[in-house]
Amino acid sequence: MQSGPMALMTVTISPKDSITYDPSPEVKHGDLVVFVMTGYAAGTTATVSFHHDNCFTTRSPFKVTGDNAVPVPLTVAPHAKRGMHPFQVHIHARKVQDDSTTEGQADRKNGGIDVNNDPPVEVRR
Repeated sequence: MQSGPMALMTVTISPKDSITYDPSPEVKHGDLVVFVMTGYAAGTTATVSFHHDNCFTTRSPFKVTGDNAVPVPLTVAPHAKRGMHPFQVHIHARKVQDDSTTEGQADRKNGGIDVNNDPPVEVRR
């Protein structure tokens, strides 16, 4: 059983910056995490894949869109191991010609979710 209220972490993917975390990349079991995209052209999507251990109740990969859709929160699983859970984001942008700007090539970014508490221990009586 988790003590205290669950927290919400926002993972932001943007074309000009590294992946950012608000408030930080640290989470506890039961916390909610949302992945959002900002600054990308309409029609851009991203696939988030965890390398080894998935720390959420839903298995990766996850699809993220840049169309301002309401992101689906992911719950940090009660069985998630303590420590860093690295992930890759593959960004898939449509080729767009707007004046002299060409946007398109697939991009990749790396990040990680840091589960900073141990899974709860089941008490047997």
